[in-house]
Amino acid sequence: MGRVTKVINRNGEIVPFRRNRIVRAILASVREAGSKDEWVADKLADMVVYFLDMQHGDRDRPPGADDVDDMIERALLSSPDLQRIAQAFIAGRRQRKDIRELEDSVEPAEGPQVAQPDQGFGGWNRARIAAALMREHKLDASIAGAIAEKIEGKVIELDLPRVTTGLIRELVDVELLSRGLITEPGSVSIPRFDLEQWVFPGDDTDVPPVSDQGELSGRAARRVLSQYALHNILPAASREAHLDGSLHFDTLHAPGAVALLRLDVPALLSAGAGFGLQRMFAESASGIGAALARLATIVGAAAGFTSGPITLKGLDRALARQAREDPDDIQRAELQDGLRLLAAQAPDGLVVEVGPPGSSARDLVVRNLIDALAGADGSLRRRVRLELSIVPGAFADPPRKSLLERAASAASYCGVPVFRLREPGMERNTGLFGDVGNALSHEVVIARAGLNLLRPGLRLNDVNAYLESLDGSIDLAVAGLSARAKYLERVAMRDMPEPVPVSARMLRTLVGASRDVELVPLGLGLVAAKLAGVRSAVEPPAQRVAQQVLSYLGFKFRERTSRESLTGRLGVVIDASAGARFSREDAARLARLDPESPLRLQLANQGHAPGASLDAGLAIGERLEPESALHSLLGRDAVVDSGDNETLTPADVLELVRRCVSERGPQPSQVAITVSSRTCRDCGARYPAHREDCPVCGSTAWAVPPGQKSMFS
Repeated sequence: MGRVTKVINRNGEIVPFRRNRIVRAILASVREAGSKDEWVADKLADMVVYFLDMQHGDRDRPPGADDVDDMIERALLSSPDLQRIAQAFIAGRRQRKDIRELEDSVEPAEGPQVAQPDQGFGGWNRARIAAALMREHKLDASIAGAIAEKIEGKVIELDLPRVTTGLIRELVDVELLSRGLITEPGSVSIPRFDLEQWVFPGDDTDVPPVSDQGELSGRAARRVLSQYALHNILPAASREAHLDGSLHFDTLHAPGAVALLRLDVPALLSAGAGFGLQRMFAESASGIGAALARLATIVGAAAGFTSGPITLKGLDRALARQAREDPDDIQRAELQDGLRLLAAQAPDGLVVEVGPPGSSARDLVVRNLIDALAGADGSLRRRVRLELSIVPGAFADPPRKSLLERAASAASYCGVPVFRLREPGMERNTGLFGDVGNALSHEVVIARAGLNLLRPGLRLNDVNAYLESLDGSIDLAVAGLSARAKYLERVAMRDMPEPVPVSARMLRTLVGASRDVELVPLGLGLVAAKLAGVRSAVEPPAQRVAQQVLSYLGFKFRERTSRESLTGRLGVVIDASAGARFSREDAARLARLDPESPLRLQLANQGHAPGASLDAGLAIGERLEPESALHSLLGRDAVVDSGDNETLTPADVLELVRRCVSERGPQPSQVAITVSSRTCRDCGARYPAHREDCPVCGSTAWAVPPGQKSMFS
């Protein structure tokens, strides 16, 4: 039996035989049929090649393109389980035949030259328009031919010497919309004016200019992909709710990425790394250098399918294990270089969760991480966030207290680290990949949406009627999140040629193991105060309403997502633009509905804070109790800030942590303590902590805390 090495194309040309074209043809039919069994394409291609070799391998004349299609069709029809795929292939083959006949029947006409991207100019041919309509919109030849003829008439009337394919597509979309054949435009584009403004902004634009080509490319990609996700992934009703400002679907610019990724470092350093990557990491990491190198590889791969920062949990615990034999062997320079390497692999940011204070080796790792982030140049602080957990008893042990004093000093002067008060054992014992000590293993949130709680409350004053009005928004949120989850599953499970990239294998494992989605409530404090008829969300009547709203929202969201085979939970983290957009649009609505409403002032001052956040102007002591009560329902973080006009010294920070731990005890939620202002080392100016450089002299250096000069050497 000989082998087929050549194929005769339909134009009579003899070309090399390529097995990959058979795989692509079958794969296209699998996707057209809506099947997830993409693996059959590779298996059936072997069958097709075998029978082609049997029938045509010993002949002098190579098989033709129709012979190959006949063999593919026969292979698909041979299995009853592949009938849908076979029908899709037969329909596609018939369509390709109709397109060829249409192209042969259309007489060339005089028309303008057509500018095609990356291909230069080509002659006018309306058959190409008809063929594109048949392929993209599944129209039959007669309707596609009629529309193409209509477009040809419009183009000729314009009497232009040259047209672009973009203009032709716009004309086609208008014709399809007028005939009711589509409901949304079929193309996604960016106006040239916008691109020009991104590079050379005018006086009337608020958009900051791009700094380099990478930022320009990224901004253009975000715009295009957001439009694609909005119109091609979300259901129509969910899309309208997003545009209307009732919902906000997060990270639309990254339809093929997960919304949140939290990696357990001890699991990453074990054999297989918890992702089924045994071929790469057959054994556990040995040594701090090897551990950091492995983490850099995994974080770099995870950045390819994660939108936003990547969280590493338990880095101190994992690295301390590597130095168990000799804790003094932990090298500060090695840790700091490793942290820089990790930050470089996560372009959207890195969050490192450490603590609570434990062994001397763990505390030494934490000290070195604090030193690295509190360094004078400030380069790492812009990309890495360090979170130090505290539990009761931390102040009783002198070594633990020494670490906290070091951390409090750094936090007071440059905002590093952030303290979190945690209750011991609040993490689940098992994660996606089984037991890893007593810690949660890798965590992924597939998609996230924000819910505008104030919008339905603008016209309602009754709590029961308000809760009932939330049902429609919850349904739309679940429909949109389910659509995004299905799209991401298609991306993760698609057939890919060997060797499959590490990022693709990790995504496939995570999406296959988790179906978690999040709904972030925004504006809870505002609507709770309105429905309760009080001025502040911290008053007891508003607290009771907030509890009702969160309980109802959490129950309904979990129940609705379970119908879609998803695991729904409430969250508090979402793109800051969501709250700003909701506040702007609801303020405009309220101005029309009730211009004298006191809610307008609250809306202007507070806005739509995510989760259960309350008035940021309250003192820390007044905020702890209501925030913790609300967040016990969410199981998420409540942020306590010192306020823009208040300066916290290291002693203040330490005393605040001590008071929260010892007097109140740990709460079911977590409380982050941040510092809002910093001191410039060069000129002594005090300015908000969110600024990356000093507004007075432009320096990025912070003042050195007294007695801590070694931290910044």
